[in-house]
Amino acid sequence: MTIANMIANPPVVFPAGTLRPTVEFSVIIPFRNPGSALRHTVQRITDALYAQNVSFQVIAVAADCTDGSELTLGGLHGTWVSSDPDIRDRGAALTYGFAAAVGAWIGFVDIDADTEVDPYELVECLHRARESERAGVLV
Repeated sequence: MTIANMIANPPVVFPAGTLRPTVEFSVIIPFRNPGSALRHTVQRITDALYAQNVSFQVIAVAADCTDGSELTLGGLHGTWVSSDPDIRDRGAALTYGFAAAVGAWIGFVDIDADTEVDPYELVECLHRARESERAGVLV
């Protein structure tokens, strides 16, 4: 799988760097003006990961967001929000999220392209990545 494919076809899960992870799974969610869909989607993702007993962090990164939707994420378990005004596009948001991720695995979801994200598809990607690693196959 090429990087172009990973970016074009989220959700994607891949192993993180060699640093010692503090959670099993980091999920990066770049967004720009998703409105009320943001909290609903992030809540569904955190609920699914919690239900699967996965230790996780969600990094929601605003990319030139002007609708205040990042303010809706307050109080969500395991969710960290960045609304740095220097982050102006999806690429910068992803770069920021990857740098902040502390999981053994890192995934990302494109909420702006797909307002009906299936959180269990993301969990399934994590399960497949784990199985591939155990089998010695590069994901």
